[in-house]
Amino acid sequence: MSAWKWVAVVIVLSLTPSCSSDRAQRRPYLIMENMDNAARHIERGEAQEAAQIYQLVLLADPSNEKAKAALADIGEYDRCILEPSVLGKNLVTSPKRESRLLWLLMYPVNRVLDVLDVVSVHVGLEGGLYLDAHATRAAQVALGAGGGMQLGWWQKRELAAGAGHVAGMALGPFSLEGEGLTRAGTRGARSVSVSPGPFNRPSDPAYQRHRDYWGVGLRTVALIVGAEVEFHPVELADAACGFFFVDFLRDDIGRTRSLRLTRADVEAMEDLIGTLSASELRTRTRGRTVRPPESDEDRAAEMSEEQPSGPGSAAGEKGQAP
Repeated sequence: MSAWKWVAVVIVLSLTPSCSSDRAQRRPYLIMENMDNAARHIERGEAQEAAQIYQLVLLADPSNEKAKAALADIGEYDRCILEPSVLGKNLVTSPKRESRLLWLLMYPVNRVLDVLDVVSVHVGLEGGLYLDAHATRAAQVALGAGGGMQLGWWQKRELAAGAGHVAGMALGPFSLEGEGLTRAGTRGARSVSVSPGPFNRPSDPAYQRHRDYWGVGLRTVALIVGAEVEFHPVELADAACGFFFVDFLRDDIGRTRSLRLTRADVEAMEDLIGTLSASELRTRTRGRTVRPPESDEDRAAEMSEEQPSGPGSAAGEKGQAP
């Protein structure tokens, strides 16, 4: 199939109205699957993992009373790792680690890794004709189709090899595109398929888990070879701040802790959030507040405030008039 036929296929698929109805039809079944997964975590005493799933269920079904009751029983929990952020893929959404010792010990290593995060690049044997130039995804131009074998260093420290393809067109913040990839490397083996647009925003799912909305780069496929290089301004700001012990992207080793979520858990969560449109996500996450679990430092501070300040304080309190 020629490059221009791929473009035509992407346009037709992007304009097909049945996509939204298909998402709506799948949502109830995915909610049930996620509720079952959360219940298993509760049985194993993994309340924080269950809270991650229950929060996502409430994004998909705000009236789900079982999920509301379960979160109320858990009490305090971290914000859901799949909730969209304006920083998108740049931000590591895993919960913060309570202890800072490992983070401090890894300071030299983290500074090197932060610098390596600033630029991503890949090369490969790719067929087709494709050109994409962008200074953020609000100012982009792209046209064509291509794909094949790839080897590269992708954002978030992914050194990997695999295959990828892309087809479509883009101008400014508007696009009709489709992209897919299969890779194996430092982030494990994974397959991803995304369709950004038609109006691109930082909160869109494609820019939360796959592309950097704020990136500046160039990608080209010329008959039998392909290459891409992208500069990440947000990562550069994080690298600079890191020298002063500020890690606002939370990607330093020792800064976050892992969750006991299985690959099946995460895939079910991603499938469920994939049934929500970008407008639904923006509406349902706007103004949400989550009180995170207290750290050991917070609990110690509260206990010190509750203790009497001196030997006579307790007696003084008893002697106060009502």
